Amino acid sequence: MTQYFILWEINSSIPPPEDPTREIQRTEGFLALMRHQLTDGSLKEVHEFLEGGRGYAITKENATEEQVFAELAAWSPYVEFEVHRTVPFPKAIEVLLEVQKQKLRMMQQVPA
Repeated sequence: MTQYFILWEINSSIPPPEDPTREIQRTEGFLALMRHQLTDGSLKEVHEFLEGGRGYAITKENATEEQVFAELAAWSPYVEFEVHRTVPFPKAIEVLLEVQKQKLRMMQQVPA
């Protein structure tokens, strides 16, 4: 199961439009894009931190790199991202346990 954890932050170097009407239109466009990506795209959740201007997103299971890239590219240049591919925690524990067992077997094979 491939899933991505994404940290996002508003690109503060882009000034808001001088006309408040244009700012409202842009915000409405962002809302429509977000709703579309949550229902039809590869995003499962998107949250904003209480401080505002940044937050995180989680993709749906089995999202491909290409899907994630396309979803995030739609926000350029207004939002910047840091993307992390994840491993489900139970699976991570299983992998770590197997690695530890392999290390022990290797140590037992080395003559003292």
